[in-house]
Amino acid sequence: MGARPVRPSVRWPGAEWWAPLLLDVAALQRANVRTGPVLESVDLTGPAPSVTARWPGGAHLTVTPGPEPGPETLRAALAGPGPVAPPAVAPWRAPGRDDPPRLKYAWLLEELGNHSDAWFAYTREPVALLSVRLESSGTLTVGTSRPARGDELRFAFRLDDRDCADALGISYALAAQTADAATEGLRPVGSREGRAVHALPLRLPE
Repeated sequence: MGARPVRPSVRWPGAEWWAPLLLDVAALQRANVRTGPVLESVDLTGPAPSVTARWPGGAHLTVTPGPEPGPETLRAALAGPGPVAPPAVAPWRAPGRDDPPRLKYAWLLEELGNHSDAWFAYTREPVALLSVRLESSGTLTVGTSRPARGDELRFAFRLDDRDCADALGISYALAAQTADAATEGLRPVGSREGRAVHALPLRLPE
């Protein structure tokens, strides 16, 4: 594919428009690993991107902060149902095998945000990132699409049995497997806006 983003970010013209938002969500999630909310989903499919946070006890809030809010603006938008710790300035590291799912979710958001070129520079056909979600079970779900085929894919996987350093390159794996996925004969798990939705396993980088 081309070497330029389909829709460039204002903050980082060489990245896709959603990259800053994913990194802002990741910064807040890293600061709220043990307490505070889980920023359980980022949805990029609507007129504006949305972020949903859920606090211990069940309170939740969905906000539409725009694609490049900055972590403090995002934190202010989420104020209300419960406390949100400010983004912490700490040395980055890939989570280890025994680190909690929230930290691994933040790492996944960082990988996607830092490597948005995976979605426009290397695949054989256009692919798009639609959503990222941390399920209560610890399962990570990434929604993707192939605009030319009019379908949607959902990759569900877990990172709780591995060091995240062993899964570097996951952004490229997601984009490549979206482009290459064979869905003929698969029963859709649902549909959205007329698009068939297929659930597929993700082959993690070795």
